[in-house]
Amino acid sequence: MGAERIWDLPVRLFHWLFATSCSVAWLSGDEPRYTDLHLFAGYLAAGLLGFRLVWGIVGGKYARFSQFVRGPAAVLEHLRRLFEPMRCHEPGHNPAGGWAILVMLGLVLLLTATGLVVLGGEEGVGPLAGWFGIGQGVAVHRWHEWLAWSLLIVVLVHLAGVLLESVLQRQNLPRAMITGLKTAKPEMAERHNAPVTGGVVLLSFVIFSAVWFYPYLAASIEQPYLPFGSPQLNHSSLWQESCSECHMAYHPSLLPERSWQRILGEQHEHFGEDLFLTTATVDELLAYAKHNSAEQVSREASWRMLQSLAADARPVRITETPSWKAQHREIVAATWEHPAVNGGFNCDACHRDAGEGGFMNGAMFLPR
Repeated sequence: MGAERIWDLPVRLFHWLFATSCSVAWLSGDEPRYTDLHLFAGYLAAGLLGFRLVWGIVGGKYARFSQFVRGPAAVLEHLRRLFEPMRCHEPGHNPAGGWAILVMLGLVLLLTATGLVVLGGEEGVGPLAGWFGIGQGVAVHRWHEWLAWSLLIVVLVHLAGVLLESVLQRQNLPRAMITGLKTAKPEMAERHNAPVTGGVVLLSFVIFSAVWFYPYLAASIEQPYLPFGSPQLNHSSLWQESCSECHMAYHPSLLPERSWQRILGEQHEHFGEDLFLTTATVDELLAYAKHNSAEQVSREASWRMLQSLAADARPVRITETPSWKAQHREIVAATWEHPAVNGGFNCDACHRDAGEGGFMNGAMFLPR
């Protein structure tokens, strides 16, 4: 026996691109400001999954599901004879490894589906935008996280199995997935490396990456790239003029209607200052706030705000609401003290779309 090709080029490219995309998706999943990178990795994994399902039917000998997907009896027999010195080593995936691959592919399929629901429900963007409400998106988000943990467990078991088989077979299986070569009989070799298909896979990855990240390269400090844009919210020039003289004009969707009624009702003692607003101006501002308050606007920031407040709560400081505190609990003191931030009230220091009332994931930037 000598070094023979077992894994064709498309399988090897899929393996490493798929592993990388899942790793990036895992590492970027907990940081809202990395949502765009998380989506890139998720879409890439979904595209690779689709390719692998097709290649598992029409691909090379060891790429096909029919070659390595066995019944429960074969899996049990493989595990029973795992440490027998004379057992026959599979040139491709063994029965247990084959099922591990199917489970991982299935979990990524479910992660893709739940991720699209979360994207459409919570963020209001993506192919399922408008199909699901924010509450549904938040609920499915929990399933998405559980599936991610399940995938991590299966991957760890898979890696342990690869390490064990490498020792038992006295072969470097990770290196075999790079070179495609394993110690095997000549008649077991994969005769077709499918370089054209592999080239298409690699070229598709390069084009997809270039299209996705080009807007970041074309952006500037004056015009930063906002991956999700801003929601279509109503704006009032009177609201902007009345508020922006002292601070940024917070969009009414950041507080419930009852809070704005209190704030404008107490305008003569507005945090120690008299706003000197006329009755007509107050009435117009109240009408605008009523039709654009957190109860009226369907967006994640408004929904979370309402969920965190008691029914009779009338907060006047956004930074004192439970929702704001929960969303900012991991921000270190040095960030708040940064000259560009100077406190929690200065939203647009970190939220590039704060002026539009967006507060979308992926539009955040924490000054160093």
